[in-house]
Amino acid sequence: MTATPAHTPVLLFEVLENLVLPPAARILDLTLGLGGHAEALLARCDADSRYLGVDRDPEARALAQARLGSDARLTILASTYEEVWQDPAFESWHALQAPGGFDAILMDLGVSTLQLKSPERGFSFRDDGPLDMRMDTEAGPTAREWIAEQTDATLADAIYQFGEERASRPIARAILRALEQGVLNTTADLADAVHSVLPMTAALRRQHRADTATRTFQAIRIAVNGELVGLASTIEQAIQHLRREGRMAVISFHSLEDRIAKQTLRRLAGIYDGPGREAPAPLPKVVRLVHAGGIAPSDAECQSNPPSRSARLRVAERL
Repeated sequence: MTATPAHTPVLLFEVLENLVLPPAARILDLTLGLGGHAEALLARCDADSRYLGVDRDPEARALAQARLGSDARLTILASTYEEVWQDPAFESWHALQAPGGFDAILMDLGVSTLQLKSPERGFSFRDDGPLDMRMDTEAGPTAREWIAEQTDATLADAIYQFGEERASRPIARAILRALEQGVLNTTADLADAVHSVLPMTAALRRQHRADTATRTFQAIRIAVNGELVGLASTIEQAIQHLRREGRMAVISFHSLEDRIAKQTLRRLAGIYDGPGREAPAPLPKVVRLVHAGGIAPSDAECQSNPPSRSARLRVAERL
């Protein structure tokens, strides 16, 4: 198992400030990761509180168990956030421990420090590794296998949709050409294919610009793991599982995630975002937005923890 990398939970102060925890709190963490937020939230809970942490990544679960496993208030469940609602283990825990619903629900989306800093997981091009990218290493196709199933059009569409990359079509052709030539096996190979279209020049490096392969890596990772599939419905399900005045916090790291979180919570707050000034029919209002525009990390956090720079926290309270 990979040694636990240094891990600083993003927007930790803001999460603790906005998730109000009563005595005997019931907390659902849909993206447990390495347990940084869980550790801090549990430190604020009394002995009668209970915390259910969900994660699809077996390595992350093992490390979180090692970090927090001595805390009898914590239960760790192997599942994805979109599938957990139908999991018998969740249904059993919920019936026994939180029949009245949860006081707080947290989602910390995106790729984790563990995944990014483990070359063998294939999430990053900074250290060469196999072209894997699976959050659950025990299920589903690897990134290379997924790419091999794509056509020029489907790969370009995924890169454009999930990476917002304007050069998606020539990049897709370059990637599939590398695959046909037998030179697409590692993260460095994928980065080379992208760089053949969008070179990472010395000038860009001097300007500390993001690597030109970043958007393509993001897009393929999202597609391989189905990260946006079911995100809106998961937020809706989570809100239904909140107690009255319970709160849900969603941390996103790129515009696609944040857009879904924002639009879903606004709709649940009865706010119409469609064409025209008014909804065709009144929308049901089941939450209030605690911070209408979301919360960005402070300048101090951005400086001390650079991965937090793109983060956004949105909080809603059940009515």
